[in-house]
Amino acid sequence: MMNIQASIAPLSWIGSTLLATALFWTCFGACMIDNAPPASEPQSRIVAGWDPLACGEPHRVVVELEDDAGAPVSASAPCEVGSITLDVRHWGVYRGRVYAWTFGPEIRSEVPVRLDVDAPVIYWTIETPK
Repeated sequence: MMNIQASIAPLSWIGSTLLATALFWTCFGACMIDNAPPASEPQSRIVAGWDPLACGEPHRVVVELEDDAGAPVSASAPCEVGSITLDVRHWGVYRGRVYAWTFGPEIRSEVPVRLDVDAPVIYWTIETPK
């Protein structure tokens, strides 16, 4: 006759494996559900460009825009680069400012701007902020 302990051993192995698998997938699933859904893809890309040879002393150029709902979009780059790319979520009218910035609170040559975004790619030439 068979030994009872010999017949129970495979059941305990299978049972503990199933329990460990269920515990893993429960914890893993809880972590995955808590993640926020990915943001929607941008509908348009704004490429703001300026003359990098007219920069003068080193500084950054900052472009700050807001849509009509007040959602901000901003980016900055060293003036010597000559362009900034901004991705916007929807078409429409964007208002904001372009300015030159150096380390510290000083903002130079601030210019208010208005931009109509009505195409997938907008090439926007701005005057070089100094």
